[in-house]
Amino acid sequence: MTRPSLVLITILASLAAIAGFPPNALGSLTDGQRKLVLDEGQTAFNEGTLLLNTNPAEAREAFGIAATKWTRLLDDGVVNGPLLYDIGNAWIQAGNLGKGIAAYLRSERFMPGDARLAENLAYARSLVSPQFAGDPTSAMMQRWTDWISGWSAWPRTIVFGCAWLAFWCLILWRHKLTTTSWRWATGGSLAVSIFAGAGAMVTIFGTGGATGVLIEDEVIVRKGDAESYSPRFDEPIHRGVEFRILEERPIWLHVEFPNGDDGWVPRDAAEVVLQPSAITSQA
Repeated sequence: MTRPSLVLITILASLAAIAGFPPNALGSLTDGQRKLVLDEGQTAFNEGTLLLNTNPAEAREAFGIAATKWTRLLDDGVVNGPLLYDIGNAWIQAGNLGKGIAAYLRSERFMPGDARLAENLAYARSLVSPQFAGDPTSAMMQRWTDWISGWSAWPRTIVFGCAWLAFWCLILWRHKLTTTSWRWATGGSLAVSIFAGAGAMVTIFGTGGATGVLIEDEVIVRKGDAESYSPRFDEPIHRGVEFRILEERPIWLHVEFPNGDDGWVPRDAAEVVLQPSAITSQA
């Protein structure tokens, strides 16, 4: 074994010791280590719950420890809806709306339609300031996207095929329906086929823009990708604000907010929410 290899092993072993895990945990944790991390996070979360009314500051610290412990499992490849949901709860209780909302949004990919998740996400969003109100059409499209976001390509393709077939059947049977009902039916079937087909294409080919959430306070949105550009808004914006990513640079993100305004934010002040096709559920 050469000297550079010995030096590398020594460095890695030192980092592992600092992190609290044995050297063989650098690549992945054993089942026993995963359970230990999970239990440590649960203990910290329970401690935070007990301290909520008597010592809010220590409670937030305990919730932050729980979120950090559970995030260690994510880093090790354990990705599933309940874990992301618990991480979101911990970050919200710790006072970090941005990381909490990001975890909820990822959890939503695995648990679409979950009532508790939807309620907690709505509550977290209500705490965000400022509020960027979108137009009704965008809101309707977002609800549709959220509804089908957890579907795989196969059911989306089935919906597309059924709607497309219904559209052409209606075209052929136009004389059997009234003009009004025919227009509503054909328009509805065409719209469903377009949305479902586009969703299937996004899932299969991984297209579509990424979304993100601010995880820092007092973020100044710029008109360009440098500190020298003037602010886009009169006031800074804060953690928890969601956006769609238009362009990525090494240090900056070009983003669009729900009301249609766009600007540049520092990459390290935001957390990118992965697309459904980029997330793989694991035990």
